Amino acid sequence: MAMTCVLWGNESLLVQCAEMALDRGNTIAAVVTDNADVRGWAEGRGLRVEAPGAGLAARLGAGFDWLLSIANLSIIPDDVLALPARGAVNFHDGPLPRHAGLNAPVWALIEGETRHGVTWHLIEGGVDEGDILVQAEFDIRPGDTALTLNTKAYEAAMGSFPALLDQLESGVPARVPQDLAQRSYHALADRPEGYGVLDFAHPAVELERLVRALDHGPYWNPLCAAKIRARGALWLIGHARLTEGHGAPGTVLDVSDDRLTVACGEHALVLSGLTRICGGPVDVAEIAGVGEVLDTVPAVDMTPVVRVDGVMRRVLTDLQPAELGGLTEGESALDTRALTLASDAAVAQVMRWAQTLCGRETVDLAWADGALEALAASGLVAPWAPLRAGSVSKPTPWATDLPARAPDLSWPDVPQIGLAVDGAGHVPGTVMTVILGEAPVLSYDSGRLPPAQADLLAARLEFSGVGLPGAERDLVLNQWNATATNHARNLTMHRAFEAQAAKRPDAVALIFEDQELSYSDLNARANRAAHLLCEMGVVPGQVVGLCCRRSIDLMVGALAILKAGGAYLPMDPSYPADRLQHFVEDSGAQVIVTQAAVDPSLPRHDAQLLVLDAEPRLLSQSVEDLPDTSGPEDLAYLIYTSGSTGKPKGVMVEHRNVCNFYTGMDAHIPHDHGTWLAVTSLSFDISVLELFWTTARGLTVVVTGDEDRALISKGPMPRGKGMEFSLYYWGNDDGAGRDKYALLLDGAKFADENGFVAVWTPERHFHAFGGPYPNPSVTGAAVAGVTRNIGVRAGSVVAPLHHPARIAEEWAVIDNLTNGRAGMAIASGWQPDDFVLRPENTPPENKPAMMRDLETVRKLWRGEAVGFPRKDGSIHEVVTQPRPVSKELPVWVTTAGNPKTWQEAGAAGCNVLTHLLGQSVEEVGEKIKLYHAALRAAGHDPADFKVTLMLHSFLSDSRDHAREIAREPMKDYLRSAAGLIKQYAWAFPAFKRPEGVSNAFDLQLDGLEPEELDAILDFAFERYFNDSGLFGTVEDALKRTEEVQAIGVTEIACLIDYGIDRETVLEGLKPLAQVVAKSGGATELAPDDFSIAAQIVRHGVTHLQCTPSMARMIAMNDEARFALKSVQHAYLGGEPLPGALVQEFAQITQATVTNMYGPTETTIWSSCTRAEPGEAVVNIGLPLANQQLYVLDEDRAPMGVGQEGELWIGGEGVTRGYWNRADLTAERFVENPFHGGRMYRTGDLVRRRADGRIDFVGRVDHQVKLRGHRIELGEIEACLEAIAGITQGVVMAREDVPGDVRLVGYYTGAAKDEAALKAAMARDLPAIMVPGRFVHLDAFPLTPNKKVDRKALPKPQAVAAKPAPAPVAPVVPATGGDAAQVEAAIAAIWQRTLGVVASGRDNFFDLGGHSLLAVQAHRAIREELGAAKLSITDIFRFPVLADLAARVAGLADGVVRAPAAPVAPKPDPAPVATSDRAQSRSEAMARRREMRARRRA
Repeated sequence: MAMTCVLWGNESLLVQCAEMALDRGNTIAAVVTDNADVRGWAEGRGLRVEAPGAGLAARLGAGFDWLLSIANLSIIPDDVLALPARGAVNFHDGPLPRHAGLNAPVWALIEGETRHGVTWHLIEGGVDEGDILVQAEFDIRPGDTALTLNTKAYEAAMGSFPALLDQLESGVPARVPQDLAQRSYHALADRPEGYGVLDFAHPAVELERLVRALDHGPYWNPLCAAKIRARGALWLIGHARLTEGHGAPGTVLDVSDDRLTVACGEHALVLSGLTRICGGPVDVAEIAGVGEVLDTVPAVDMTPVVRVDGVMRRVLTDLQPAELGGLTEGESALDTRALTLASDAAVAQVMRWAQTLCGRETVDLAWADGALEALAASGLVAPWAPLRAGSVSKPTPWATDLPARAPDLSWPDVPQIGLAVDGAGHVPGTVMTVILGEAPVLSYDSGRLPPAQADLLAARLEFSGVGLPGAERDLVLNQWNATATNHARNLTMHRAFEAQAAKRPDAVALIFEDQELSYSDLNARANRAAHLLCEMGVVPGQVVGLCCRRSIDLMVGALAILKAGGAYLPMDPSYPADRLQHFVEDSGAQVIVTQAAVDPSLPRHDAQLLVLDAEPRLLSQSVEDLPDTSGPEDLAYLIYTSGSTGKPKGVMVEHRNVCNFYTGMDAHIPHDHGTWLAVTSLSFDISVLELFWTTARGLTVVVTGDEDRALISKGPMPRGKGMEFSLYYWGNDDGAGRDKYALLLDGAKFADENGFVAVWTPERHFHAFGGPYPNPSVTGAAVAGVTRNIGVRAGSVVAPLHHPARIAEEWAVIDNLTNGRAGMAIASGWQPDDFVLRPENTPPENKPAMMRDLETVRKLWRGEAVGFPRKDGSIHEVVTQPRPVSKELPVWVTTAGNPKTWQEAGAAGCNVLTHLLGQSVEEVGEKIKLYHAALRAAGHDPADFKVTLMLHSFLSDSRDHAREIAREPMKDYLRSAAGLIKQYAWAFPAFKRPEGVSNAFDLQLDGLEPEELDAILDFAFERYFNDSGLFGTVEDALKRTEEVQAIGVTEIACLIDYGIDRETVLEGLKPLAQVVAKSGGATELAPDDFSIAAQIVRHGVTHLQCTPSMARMIAMNDEARFALKSVQHAYLGGEPLPGALVQEFAQITQATVTNMYGPTETTIWSSCTRAEPGEAVVNIGLPLANQQLYVLDEDRAPMGVGQEGELWIGGEGVTRGYWNRADLTAERFVENPFHGGRMYRTGDLVRRRADGRIDFVGRVDHQVKLRGHRIELGEIEACLEAIAGITQGVVMAREDVPGDVRLVGYYTGAAKDEAALKAAMARDLPAIMVPGRFVHLDAFPLTPNKKVDRKALPKPQAVAAKPAPAPVAPVVPATGGDAAQVEAAIAAIWQRTLGVVASGRDNFFDLGGHSLLAVQAHRAIREELGAAKLSITDIFRFPVLADLAARVAGLADGVVRAPAAPVAPKPDPAPVATSDRAQSRSEAMARRREMRARRRA
């Protein structure tokens, strides 16, 4: 007979049981739950849902048979229990009467039960005491955990529920009273002894059970986590395994990579899955070492803490930690500052202060009192509790393992503001803590919070008035804005230029490609055009269009307009015609200055034209300066910026604004001489600095062309003198007799005649590693006797084995024999047997002896008298003979991998000799940077010193032939070098690393089988052949040469005698000589290469200004990086400057880097700062001359240090406003209440630091900076929404890949083809403003206040691009590789770079590519596909995938590697059965999923 019931519960078990009840025709009158998933299911089934709480009985009403409590932990009120006609039934997850209460499966495991079960019982009497209706039991397996046992209980509940339904439907339940004498009970606050901390005095079997009992897998753990205490900290345990072991309880018996073995009261445990208490990873060696005894934990009453676990779980989920702005990253140290606070209101005052500092009402502080501080000493309780500002409740402590137990929690950030009361001190983890008591103090971390800022914040806390304390208000408004600077306020832009033309008439003013113009010639050409413009009616303040390609004409036209009194209007010919049309119509320009090639593409207009390169009247015009035509208050230029309404708006800039800007720049840019590379479009106002400030200060300006200003490089750079080569001897032994050193002498003769610079011979005595070279001065003298041109060098002299006077004497002989071509590398030695020659210098005394003897030999070489002791202790001064030819001895320090030796070499002013054995090219590059830094620190120029890299060498006519010739000799060489073979064995994939060995040098290889050793040697040889030597063909060697030259190597020492027979070696010198010939000279720049890198090198550019995006492109290009070395000053602005980019620039160049900031409306740059590595994002500095920066709130009141606010700018840079936009001008330009005049609202969100500098935080509107261009997203959105079929458009600037910011358009309405959308938008917008990707949505996600939730907009997914129609492609060679394979490889690179699956005729730039991404793709193709000859220009010349693939196929060296498969989202892997316990967990979760699926079916 069907029955009617109400179900109460919060877990999926309720859903499963309810479905069974419904399937049998029963009625569910209501579901009581506060679980969203259960509610969703019930509503989906059309069931009534009620929430627990007040008035539930009245809401439910009577009229149902049974109340079923299923997976419900709440106490059911008596009035609700009285409602069902027949009674109430509860599900319990234990075998009553045993394990009544909570968490029965956990306690069953802890107590070692072998069987468990579930019970359906009537709700009567006390908790879980009612009569039993149905019970089901099952076995507990040895590997069961809380997770697996709960799963078995879940299964048993579902399996037994039909039997319960049978009884309920019959109306006659089979009641079985409980034997309460057998009852055990577990209360809410009950926890295992020690709160989960293992007490190793117990037997291992008990502790292993405890770890399993507390393992809830990915689900909520309501008790505690298993953990250990060691070295004063708590560590979480993932797994425990029984093992044999003996020792005092708690003693660590073994430590490996990921586990500890610890002795217990009986046997031992292997503990793994160890993490920090916060859940973070840890190196097990950090926890304990072998022999240590793990800590015990003092007894702590955790009852008051565990009772509020559920509450604190919710509190921590909703935590809003207090955060401070403008913090630094210094060494942590606590300091204090006394406070004056009224004790009765101090807590409320601190709360209000915290809210103000954080800029929000909802904020949590870190609270502590003396009791909590004492409780936290155990580590089991956190040393702080959240205190919500405005709350009057006492904060509640929380257990430190709570975040690890709650899947919805992560380790909480400690609020940066703390409040300590009742004897507590500084709250750990906070940046500052207010400590209340008889004498309140502010305790703060001076490493994070500068003392000056702490004083300001303390004063703000003590201040009871409105706004800021007087001292801080004066600081932010006046002291940091004290920028008053005198300058010629009657000056105009053109008069400043004319003054320089009069001062330096013959100096080069302008360079464009192969044209140069002096100051006098530039002035004359501009004057002719200016006189003609006056005849054409141009008057002061009149807007004149300037539409010229980047050339000398551009500069002539701009100066002419200014001289005529007009204001130039930049009209970039590359802009869309509709945009230029708007410029002309909106500005009312009656005259346009242009060029013949541009004239046909001008927008519709009624203006007069001055065609600079085709106007015959110019020749008859005067070359003299015009009289005053305009004044400081007149317009200088009208420049259009992106507008939020969909149309660009013109900014009116006056001469006075610009001339004040000049004054600001004078204080920050060295300008006594120099050459400036101008790369910026005239439509971008920072071009004023490049073109006009420079020529007003006498610098030479190199103007890049339209095609070249974004072209980073086009080909190889002249890298000084080219690479030098020498021959290096090491280990060949041709037997006794005359031919023993034949290879040495014959090779030296060849080197002498074929452009090599030196021959090196080593020193070796009483060991077999290498060949018979006991003294390099002897072999050096032999080489000197058969050569006339090359240097003779020791490679190396082991200085600690010799008396320094002997070294100086012997090598002075060689210096005379070679007429000044002697040199030596100094080494410290390493083989202990060699030191029988001078036992006192045996390692570790060899290194100090080397450095000491080095200086002594140098003094002797110079002819200085050096004192040496006689036997009786008296000193005899020695001046060595013969005297050398060279005044200074060329010295190299031989070093392998130790960075300290590199630095010592630099400090001593020595060259360096190194190799690639055991270190990579990249690692050597990093050490060269250290070496160069040490040279500079010692007052040396790195350009005067050599870095010589020894490389094993052999070249042939094919790479395979060279490989086979070198293989066995190299393997023999490596076999004799134990340290090297260990490193290669360590890296060999098939080598099984021994247990307990953590690094290569601890390996013992004696037990290797011969075939194992040979496999390792083969692996080592291939590694070395491909990555570390000069092997293969001439082309291979040139490629390696270019690679090592790029990191700073100046000479390659070719090691040739390592076991190849003499005649083969000598034959191999012939192709090596070709490499010498091709590498030795300077590369010439191509005459038509006007790329940025080429222009820097060709003209010796000293100053460069660009956006961080372009700077990043330069940093990613090898040729540009090389070119940048000569630049002295770099100015980066237009978008936030990442500190990582500054760090990279510091490694590339010694140039100063200055971060520039300013909107067009306040005249180009308004502030700047010298950028130093170390900041995440470089600050924007302090205001320039006669400008003021204000950080204000919404009411335009000043914000304090560290507080976010909007940046407003005042002073002489504030422009006239917007052309014909009085409303917008009035909105953005307002009266300055602080210093008079007007101030401009930037829309930038910023905060001040304690030193007055300002950090950029973000935007308060939808404007973005993209590669230096200020873009109003609203303008793009308006364009998108104007397309037919689109109902709404939103555009975002996304940075899904660090450093790659791109526009993404989201829209609703009819789905459109991406290419069609781009084409439609490109008709109205510049390329920079056309989104690279589009995402079609059914509807936009909304915030609670019904605005578009931009944060919820999805990341664009990689999609297959629609093939474009095949254009007429350039003809390219396709001889070097399989074009189809190359195309697939490039497509994979494009997918990584663009996020789009491309094929065939897809165009890189149509798919969202831009210059920065082109540089990334270019680098990847060159490195991954071996296309070293591919230039960045090729990416632009061949933008279509198939064409580029054909180009690369023709350039690639050898076979192109198959592309790596793009990374795609993967399904969760199936659990791996690594143990019984893991297997049981896997099975349990699988069964649970299966049962749910079956129920749904």
